[in-house]
Amino acid sequence: MVVEEMKIKPAGEIVEGTGHHHLLINEDFTPAGQVIPTDDAHRHFGKGQTEAVLDLPPGSYKLTLQFADGLHRSYGKELSATINIKVASK
Repeated sequence: MVVEEMKIKPAGEIVEGTGHHHLLINEDFTPAGQVIPTDDAHRHFGKGQTEAVLDLPPGSYKLTLQFADGLHRSYGKELSATINIKVASK
């Protein structure tokens, strides 16, 4: 996971120009200013992680990477990216 023109910083405090990643599973981007929920469809990387391994059952998925501030408030569509993947059965 990468971000351009911002710096990755763990959650907890608001520092201008920084934030951390969230992975939204089968969800659209979160509008700017809204707090990203904490549930199975919204994975938080609040320690500043830039890598993750997903264990998803077979099927089709929409994955949206969303950048947010130290309080998990979304930076909106401009700092999100979405891909569609298919997980094959083993």
